Amino acid sequence: MKVQTIKFNDFMSGNYRHEPRKISTPIYSFGFTWAGFFNMSPEIAGAYWLVSAVGLTAIISNLLENHFASRGASQAAELIAGAANVLMPVTFFGFLMAFLWRLVG
Repeated sequence: MKVQTIKFNDFMSGNYRHEPRKISTPIYSFGFTWAGFFNMSPEIAGAYWLVSAVGLTAIISNLLENHFASRGASQAAELIAGAANVLMPVTFFGFLMAFLWRLVG
């Protein structure tokens, strides 16, 4: 990088012109864009499906369990809690295996 010297009087009066710097390193943006979100690789789409499926299973089972527990149907709430305890790992490992299968194959 070349050092530029400017006379003090020129600097104070604003009569100087500096050379525009050339940036040699690329600048990357890590911002979110809708185009980038919807134009993703199949591997990343599979990862989103994995997280979404497990999360939705947890949310729906919790909502149903709370609904039946608030209505006094404790047996139904326990049944849903037991099913969620089985479905969560099954859903997670199922989508994980599908994700890995797509990644390898």
